[in-house]
Amino acid sequence: PGGGGRQQREQSTPNVNIPLRVSLKQLYLGDTIEVEYVRQTLCVNWQECMKANQECQGPGVKVRMQQIAPGFVQQVQQRDERCVARGKMWSSNCRACPDGQTQSEKIELTIDLNKGMYPGEPITFEGVADEKPGMSPGDLNFVVTQEKHEYYHRDGDHLYVTMEIPLVDALTGFKHEFEHLDGHKFVVNVDDVTECDHVMRVSGKGMPRRGGRGGYGDLFITFDVDFPETLTADQKKGIRQILGGRGGSDEL
Repeated sequence: PGGGGRQQREQSTPNVNIPLRVSLKQLYLGDTIEVEYVRQTLCVNWQECMKANQECQGPGVKVRMQQIAPGFVQQVQQRDERCVARGKMWSSNCRACPDGQTQSEKIELTIDLNKGMYPGEPITFEGVADEKPGMSPGDLNFVVTQEKHEYYHRDGDHLYVTMEIPLVDALTGFKHEFEHLDGHKFVVNVDDVTECDHVMRVSGKGMPRRGGRGGYGDLFITFDVDFPETLTADQKKGIRQILGGRGGSDEL
């Protein structure tokens, strides 16, 4: 009986998971989001609508004894939503609760989106799910769902971006100004020859780190070299004179 009592006290209504769609910028900066949620709450006078019934063994559970042979009785368990607790049943058409066991309630919640939160991470409001007689309310979980960004791709604490550069920049070097998620700008300088699909790591330009570690992840830039589709004979000759190669022919 003691174990059954503990199990009964722990029984709660189902948890509710709701996707919280946020931008990569919101996850970078952090944000406070105000939302409205409609849940089912108990009728104020719900206890007046309870009546004794020993067949009720808990919320939604009814047990009765059935004789299947002379001198042999079997206990049969069945589902009965009128059972709200052990030994208690909901009285239908109760005047104290003319609309039934529960009623709709609109509540306002403030969601604190912390910097650097990960997709799939829940923000939990304990005991805010639907109420039901004989059960404690479950939890309401807002699950972080990260929207796709136009340029940046995220993996953990790091950010990734692909940048297309012309062949002349790949050969001679260049500098490029990037705009980060919060609008601040930073410049990347490249002095050496850049190979196609070369990846450059920029420290501290990723996402804010979670778990109290502080600081930021890194930004990884992949360079996609754009080769010209055609070259004139003079361009080919000039390139050969600068870079060297097989002489004589104008064909590359």
